[in-house]
Amino acid sequence: MKKVSLLSLLLVLFGSLMAQEPQVLISDGFEEYEAGSKIAVASQAAGHDWWTTWSQQPGSAEDGVVAEYNGSKCGYLTYGVDQVLLLGDEQNGVYDLEFDIMVPQGKNGYFNILHDFNGQGSTWALESYLHMSGSSTSAPGTAVIHAGGSDAATFSVIYDDWMHFRLHVDTDADVAEYYYTAPGESEVLIHTWTWSLNSQGTATVGRKLAAMDFFPPMNASTSEYYLDNFSFTKVSGDTAPALTFNVDQIDAVVAEDDATATEIVISNAEGTSFGDWSAWVDFGTSTGGSNSSVLYYGVDPSQNASMVGYNWEEPKLVEVAAMFPGSTYAGSAMGANIVSVEYFAVESQSGFGFETNTPLTFRVYKQGMYGQPGEVLAEKVIPYNQINHTDWTTATFDTPVAITGYNVWIACEYTQAVDGYAMVFDGGSYLPNSGFVRVGGGGAFESAGPDNMSQDYGCMAIRAHVQGAPISATWANLSKSEGSIPMGGIDEVSVNVNAIGLSAGDVKTANIIFVTNDPENPEVSIPLTLTVTGDNVNETAANAFNIYPNPTTGMVTVEGENINVVSVYNAAGQLVNIVRANDSNVNVDLSSYGTGVYFLNVIDNENNTTVQRVVVK
Repeated sequence: MKKVSLLSLLLVLFGSLMAQEPQVLISDGFEEYEAGSKIAVASQAAGHDWWTTWSQQPGSAEDGVVAEYNGSKCGYLTYGVDQVLLLGDEQNGVYDLEFDIMVPQGKNGYFNILHDFNGQGSTWALESYLHMSGSSTSAPGTAVIHAGGSDAATFSVIYDDWMHFRLHVDTDADVAEYYYTAPGESEVLIHTWTWSLNSQGTATVGRKLAAMDFFPPMNASTSEYYLDNFSFTKVSGDTAPALTFNVDQIDAVVAEDDATATEIVISNAEGTSFGDWSAWVDFGTSTGGSNSSVLYYGVDPSQNASMVGYNWEEPKLVEVAAMFPGSTYAGSAMGANIVSVEYFAVESQSGFGFETNTPLTFRVYKQGMYGQPGEVLAEKVIPYNQINHTDWTTATFDTPVAITGYNVWIACEYTQAVDGYAMVFDGGSYLPNSGFVRVGGGGAFESAGPDNMSQDYGCMAIRAHVQGAPISATWANLSKSEGSIPMGGIDEVSVNVNAIGLSAGDVKTANIIFVTNDPENPEVSIPLTLTVTGDNVNETAANAFNIYPNPTTGMVTVEGENINVVSVYNAAGQLVNIVRANDSNVNVDLSSYGTGVYFLNVIDNENNTTVQRVVVK
């Protein structure tokens, strides 16, 4: 046995305790700055790199002033100031943001926290209005919070005295809290929300803690406040997820017209922060072939285009996109190449919606995390004088992009003219993933469907042209494509494989790709092999289940003992539905999938399976 001295043990214990001590990352009471100086300029001169402005122009009109108030220095913010405090893009750990604000009588103020900081392309985590309703209407004595949802909380605030605010952000547990202390009173918890949401609660955007913005927003006569005693403290020690997978490869042996499933268990047992993942089945690329297909939602926009724009006082960048999950192109374009993309950038009755002499920038993005795009796979800029005002504008890539199973994003970025109508939809009905939008050259994409728009304008008028021989890709899919795992928790993903339409002796290979926020395992690849045998489906299992009526007009009943799950595949082998059983009779509605042949894979509690064909008339 190795002997360890008492001194060594004490040093180890002391080091462990020290690692958990709170760490003050930023402390700024403005006292070391000269009164009358610009905040960001004075801060940088003192050797600090945390203050800047919205446009990242220290010393400009956006930069606040160091003032003296009742014998103490503080920040003085008036209309036109847009003071940004950089927080380092922290994504793991527990943090406290504390500061004091004093609003003079009849004035108002505002501050926010940002998940991403990029000017107009930022992503907001929280917005807090003081003596305002959150709109153009002043609300003296009232504070309003947008955090995890619009108008998530309101509370009373005061004039002419220092109010204390504490924002507690636990990125590890994905939760945040807003605390308020009135002068002479005890601290009060105002609101708790899911940290990874944006401020409006319309999208999950990740747990990054990027920056704060202090901004008097309304007008020169009413917007003004003082800021003091800011601190940014890391409460906990270093944390990170630690994701492990129960399999390193999957070898499935399946009979003709049969199916099976394998569970991948993802564990975060040793992690000290939430573990996030995104996954897809990568089927690889094809070789040769002259097949052509189009990735597109909706109908031809030239028949009934809906043109939409923002009401702005100055031109701004807008990026629109459509997202195509691997399942949408599995039967027609898997392994082929996107050679060009198009946007229906046409002129409306009120004129061309783009700022003069600004281009269209087309991009193809790979699948990312949190329902957002990842890396840019291709980009092409179309100059203003080459934009087609009456039809589709096409961008042909110098290098085609292979689509192998990931969720592919097709996007077009433009500069909208003031009150221009440059966002074009097909005028039909919105379909899931058919339209997204973001503003300012960054931040999170949000749905452009009726849940976020003023009405349903249909599908975004954007599409991609694909060339190349498609490869077989309907034989495997995942039960879900993303998830989050708390500390000590697990998540499960079913890998569903089927031999529908395949013959004995066929062998198919693919890789299951996981992208994670685990710094030790940012990408995990699990090889998947399907071997088709000539064995018949278990006759006992086949006879144990009665499926009727067949043919059907839509509804069928699966009758038998110990039914666990019924998986429904279309004639192309794509999984279209999974129905969990809770008794001996399971009703399956096929009416929404259209007429044709479907395959019902019935699995009992002992893992016996049977596949039966059902015809929908």
